Amino acid sequence: MNIKFGEPISEEWSNYLNKFKEMGYIKEIAEKHSYNPITLTAIVNRYRNITENNAPMIIDLFRKCIANYKKMQEIKEGVDDLIEEVQ
Repeated sequence: MNIKFGEPISEEWSNYLNKFKEMGYIKEIAEKHSYNPITLTAIVNRYRNITENNAPMIIDLFRKCIANYKKMQEIKEGVDDLIEEVQ
């Protein structure tokens, strides 16, 4: 899926970011890029458009969410292995 400047992120992307972000991600990334966390929240929730200026901030948020997803998958695999051992 491509980024389209001047439009909100897709509903699918919004759902992904909201599902896999952890507390503090928004504030940390917004401040890193010299934005107000409210702005990043508005972009994630599709109330503001993606621009060339705020795209790096969204990309950083995706990176953190992807890392979080991978961590969750590793935990799930560990739990699945434990369940198999018990059965």
